[in-house]
Amino acid sequence: MNRASADRYANFKELSQKETEGVDYSVFKRNAGKGLLVMSPHGGGIEPGISEIVRAFADDRASIYLFEGIKSRGNRDLHVTSACFDDPLAVKMAADHQYVLAFHGYFEPSHCHTLVGGTDRKRAAIFVNALRRHGFSAELQERGARFSGTSPESINNRCKTGLSVQFEISTAQRKAMFGHFSLKGRDGSQNEVFHQYINAVKEGAAAAYGRA
Repeated sequence: MNRASADRYANFKELSQKETEGVDYSVFKRNAGKGLLVMSPHGGGIEPGISEIVRAFADDRASIYLFEGIKSRGNRDLHVTSACFDDPLAVKMAADHQYVLAFHGYFEPSHCHTLVGGTDRKRAAIFVNALRRHGFSAELQERGARFSGTSPESINNRCKTGLSVQFEISTAQRKAMFGHFSLKGRDGSQNEVFHQYINAVKEGAAAAYGRA
């Protein structure tokens, strides 16, 4: 596996040798059965807003894995692309679950939009339709597209079935969900757009996975 050209570290092992857990990054996990794992290797300050979305969507009904940047600045240095992200805990949790639903953010400061990909094309399309019904701009990513999430090496696709859905949420869409977009200011500033988005994702999950 080759690191993404913009990534400082080639993999989690290299990152963990240079950065300090509890100071530079944190890992949050919760097991809730072996069905659906909701995850992101790019939480906290790495891709702002993603941690809050994961926690709000999963609540107490799904397992969670979150790798979160917690530096006061420079969290982008902690980005390891999904195909190279090999935290043993994340690998084990993915392997223990039937399906993975992954959340990421991509840089697009002017357009509120969500790209939905992953290997589970049927369920990805269900999520796109749910977002659109709630008034959000969303599209299904073609296989092989930059944010398609279909690489077999991706942490998303190391679950038992190999079936994943991946959300890539634009910067503009994530910023629109909060009154304050700083690392410390986001929690507690979630607005109506945030709650509508979470409701749309939950509606999609109920149709896709049978989660009420």
